[in-house]
Amino acid sequence: MKKFNYTMNHRADEAYMAEMCHEGWAATGLVEGVWTFEPCKPDQYTFRVGYLRGMSGGQVEELKRRLAGEGIEFVSRYSFWAIFRSEHDFQLYTPEEELAICEKIRRPMPWGSAVSWLAAAGTLWLGVKVSGWFGILCAVLALYAAMCTCLGISYTRLIRRLKRERA
Repeated sequence: MKKFNYTMNHRADEAYMAEMCHEGWAATGLVEGVWTFEPCKPDQYTFRVGYLRGMSGGQVEELKRRLAGEGIEFVSRYSFWAIFRSEHDFQLYTPEEELAICEKIRRPMPWGSAVSWLAAAGTLWLGVKVSGWFGILCAVLALYAAMCTCLGISYTRLIRRLKRERA
């Protein structure tokens, strides 16, 4: 089964997979918000999302082997993330490691958002002054800027929540 659900951070991905698994559907893949599921027993699996950015192919393979030895199965990779599952509860990161990952992810987002919004404004100006065709580029840039902004807000909120949980 395929289903569209675009989430804004890895914790939201995990919550969505848990919800679907509770309904008897195990995630098998994700591509740009389109999830693929297969039938499973309700609550059969615990799903976790791992951060792979900066890891070499060999490091990723070593991580998969290490986790497989603990009964944790690699499910799928999307962008710089990987989905893992197991029939027992598990954590991929300590709270400190997860907080560091979230801060690393969020760090460039305000600049990316600002630059994207400026580029969208510039192409809007070109659309008005030069040619309406720039409106297409403006719309694409505005969509990208909105996504960057939403992701930044999502990770800011997640970081605050993780800090509260640690306190």
